[in-house]
Amino acid sequence: MAKENKEYFWDLGLSAIKQLETDQGILASSRTEAYACIFGRDSAISALKILRAYKKTKDPYFLEVVRKILINLAVLQGRKENIESGEQPGKAIHEYRPEKHERLTKKLNPPWYVYEDDKMRNYDSVDSTPLFLICVYRYWQLSNDERFMEILMPNIRMGLDWIMEYSDSNGDGFVDYELSPKRVHGGLVTQNWMDSTESVFHETGGVLVYPMAPVEVQAYVYLTYRLWSNYFKTREPALAEKFDQKAINLKELFNKKFPAVDPDGNYYLVSKLDGEGKQFRSVRSDMGHTLWASLNMEDDGTVDSIVYAEDIPKIVKRLVMPDIFEPDAGIRTLSKLSVNFQPNSYHNGSIWPHDNAMIAEGFEVHGFLKEAKKIKAAVLKAIKHFKTPIELFVYIDGKYSEYISENGSRACMIQAWTAASLLDFTANYSRAKVKT
Repeated sequence: MAKENKEYFWDLGLSAIKQLETDQGILASSRTEAYACIFGRDSAISALKILRAYKKTKDPYFLEVVRKILINLAVLQGRKENIESGEQPGKAIHEYRPEKHERLTKKLNPPWYVYEDDKMRNYDSVDSTPLFLICVYRYWQLSNDERFMEILMPNIRMGLDWIMEYSDSNGDGFVDYELSPKRVHGGLVTQNWMDSTESVFHETGGVLVYPMAPVEVQAYVYLTYRLWSNYFKTREPALAEKFDQKAINLKELFNKKFPAVDPDGNYYLVSKLDGEGKQFRSVRSDMGHTLWASLNMEDDGTVDSIVYAEDIPKIVKRLVMPDIFEPDAGIRTLSKLSVNFQPNSYHNGSIWPHDNAMIAEGFEVHGFLKEAKKIKAAVLKAIKHFKTPIELFVYIDGKYSEYISENGSRACMIQAWTAASLLDFTANYSRAKVKT
């Protein structure tokens, strides 16, 4: 990558982050776009990418942004049970709209729930809580901010308790999601990052049985247990031992239930298990998040993920096959071999830069540097075409195009986790000073 390109992508990412920054953290998209509000998942992933930029630049601005993000997510954390919004004690926010929420709360049928203060708080994401906890730990590692930990410790404990007490609704050992059958108001039926209803289907058809256990969320929870076990090792050894045992049990069960083999004999991880333990056997990009959610040598002194070490090269190999990886665009959300592949879709064949950035990071952690470099180059080529940190895009027959749904919904042109990924990609190459 030429120096001028590195600086271009750095400036593009930094200007977007500064545009999206607010007193309450960071908006998921620009103020004129659909997701101009706080999302727990987006905020945590963006913050984790910003922390990687801090590691490479040591610019305090990045720590300040992440601290603000985490404090606000702690404020928005669930305090009670409310089936109408999905709120539970310790559960991280999914979507927070203090105003301009009428599109969801009045125009939809059924409408989403609004609290008594006329603010919309929705908790329909099963991954926001472990991502929040991972981010808090990584921030503490880099900042050594003990006062911050004192302030957030009640929130940390609540989040960990949520994982242990609420996240496995059917007792099968996996974190899952399901809208309460008693809910009157609307909400998200699909509650992991590929949160469209179109993305949940069996390749051979059939009934969808809830609750659903997404592949990447199990990995996030595994990493959460490992990190916080390390934190409590000398502080509360019994709690650390509890987390260690939960991680061991989860890893063993995961590697029995999620692996599969495609028709050509290639190993991969299925995207979900349903409420009866049936696999969703689509080849999707989200299996790459299991490598992202890893202990790494630089920060943790060891490399470990929920996936058995001998199977990691098989996942890497599957994700760079031509049915899912485009060398000039990136890894698709769904393989072209799927019965429901559609490049102009939200999650059934489109390409998301942040998804690719997380996968590339996971490849790097596990030593697959050549493959990670190819993914980064592909994403940056697409970003250069669009000239903006776009949410997602379409790639057909060697051509890029904007995602536009059948009802006219468009991809956001300025998306926080894409911008943060650009900072991570180029921070090593830029000496630019952040102007605060």
